[in-house]
Amino acid sequence: MGLMTFVVLEGFSGTGKTSLAQGLERMGWIRLQESAHAVPRDVPVADRADTAADFSLLGATMTYSSVVSKLRGTRNIVSEGYLLSDLAYAKIRYELKKSDAYPSMVAMVKRILEEKTLRPDLYILLKAGDETISHRQQGKDDRERNTGDYFKARYYTALAEIHEELKETAIEPVETDHDVEVTLGNILRTLEGRKVSDA
Repeated sequence: MGLMTFVVLEGFSGTGKTSLAQGLERMGWIRLQESAHAVPRDVPVADRADTAADFSLLGATMTYSSVVSKLRGTRNIVSEGYLLSDLAYAKIRYELKKSDAYPSMVAMVKRILEEKTLRPDLYILLKAGDETISHRQQGKDDRERNTGDYFKARYYTALAEIHEELKETAIEPVETDHDVEVTLGNILRTLEGRKVSDA
């Protein structure tokens, strides 16, 4: 595979995506914000989103396509979530009958991922214990806080189902209960290990 250039951090709200992406950004990586941060503040997110919001969130992620296409191979890129992350939340909202967007979104994402340059090299699956997530959720504003138990219980299985369906199988799990710098070191070692083993 050579040098990793496009890495996606996936994980439930509070697992450290933003802090870790900011750490990589300080090392010179291009950071793409999670869609919830990229849409206007009046768009509902988390467990309050609806059909229109789901399309808006996916649209925000899709605006990164040109950046990824032009710069990958020349710069390291890290994205806080990506297309599959948007799908995971949309799938849960679809199951809860809060949004009808999911089937259309899946078709759109399949088409996007047919473009080789828009497919990530690696998905880093961030996981943290309940205590860590609860603590980090306290630091989020009310708009972005995921309060629904079903979302928390369903997120990782929904994400796994989507990865399998879309054949996006380059996934490495990383535990994020530790200090951000420790976790960042673990991620960099994971990337280095894959570079060496895939070269």
